[in-house]
Amino acid sequence: MNFLFIGPSRVRIGLAAVVLLVLAACQLVSKGPPPPCPAIFIVQDAAEVTQFLPGLGRDLTDVTLEVEVADFRGFCETDIGNDGAVEVELEILMVATRGPAAKSRESGVRYFVAIADQEENVLARAEFETAITFESNRNRIEFTEELAQRIPLRSGKLGDDFSVFVGFVLTEEDLEFNRNKRGR
Repeated sequence: MNFLFIGPSRVRIGLAAVVLLVLAACQLVSKGPPPPCPAIFIVQDAAEVTQFLPGLGRDLTDVTLEVEVADFRGFCETDIGNDGAVEVELEILMVATRGPAAKSRESGVRYFVAIADQEENVLARAEFETAITFESNRNRIEFTEELAQRIPLRSGKLGDDFSVFVGFVLTEEDLEFNRNKRGR
């Protein structure tokens, strides 16, 4: 199976219009409900990342950046024809807060999108980096990352036979910090 991830773009002119046209066209041609889409999940342990100044300090005064995956929206279109596939458009809403130890108004984070089967076996995984810029005197911003995934369908499979997982790329130390913060 070949999976295709089309990288992030913060602005897609006309994306909403295209999605609406595709949905409208599907409803005109289709008799009955559309094929199901993959479920989308935010990985709880990787839903946020906190960056610190270099060194051992890990209190509030050492924080340079905090980013969380706040929400998502997903749309899909299924082509069951010759080369059957599910095309998933994914919009990931992130919220970034500039920490008190930040010396720059620019930073970045890495996040992943993974496609898994019903047993949660990862079939494909891609990592993306996004730049974050705090303009003027803003110390908190919201932004959207937009991605497209193409999931090939084998005979008898539909979109709901797959799941899409989203989270930040974390070190073992980051993961431990998140788990301790959540009281796990």
